Amino acid sequence: MRPDGLPSHRIYATGREALADVLAANPKVLGVGELHAKEGGPAAVSALAWFRTELFPVLAPHTTDLVLETWRVGERCGQVEEVVAATVESDTERPAETKSDLVLLVEAAVAADVRPHDLAFTCAEYEGLLAADQEVQYGTLLRLLTQKLQEFALAATDVPDATMVLYGGAVHNDVTPGAELGAYSYGAAARKKAGAAYVELDLYPPELVQGALVEPAWAPLLAVTGPDHVVLYERGPGSFVLLLPKR
Repeated sequence: MRPDGLPSHRIYATGREALADVLAANPKVLGVGELHAKEGGPAAVSALAWFRTELFPVLAPHTTDLVLETWRVGERCGQVEEVVAATVESDTERPAETKSDLVLLVEAAVAADVRPHDLAFTCAEYEGLLAADQEVQYGTLLRLLTQKLQEFALAATDVPDATMVLYGGAVHNDVTPGAELGAYSYGAAARKKAGAAYVELDLYPPELVQGALVEPAWAPLLAVTGPDHVVLYERGPGSFVLLLPKR
């Protein structure tokens, strides 16, 4: 705790400056998590768009692979695939621009000679996501996403020249998830295998940090966020929260 009563933190004019501290351990795998915005929710900087324009240009020259927590919808699996995709899109209420931001990030990766990956589902996996009433089983979906992200993260540690960035929700990349969320985190397994070569970075637009999303250890830092700087908090070795600029 500092003399002003605030938790220890660092303020930077840009995200690029903060990223230098996050990457001090020269990680082989960087798990980036975000708070997902919702249509009609608080106005906030898009973490995905901000990552693409502010952080990815710094990461790209040192990154071989970019893994995104999304999946392509094709025509291989018929109606079950269509139902899952349409239901998830409706229930998650993501802003329309999220799709565009993902496409732009993939394009930026390709332009930088970074291999982009999404999370391909088999037809059997799609079928396993639907209950008898045709509702999506979100617990099953989250575990499946976690499993696929973890496979990428662990595989990267076995390839000598690979350096990987994984981008998804802020639960999946947790180094020390709560007991109730452990099944939805690949971060703990990545840290166990890679040690300091795995680093967790969460991108939090201050306007979206509400309710259970507020961690008491750094909650007071929401008061020092602003439109012209970012605030970096280190939870512990290799685990960071970056509070983004306010709109």
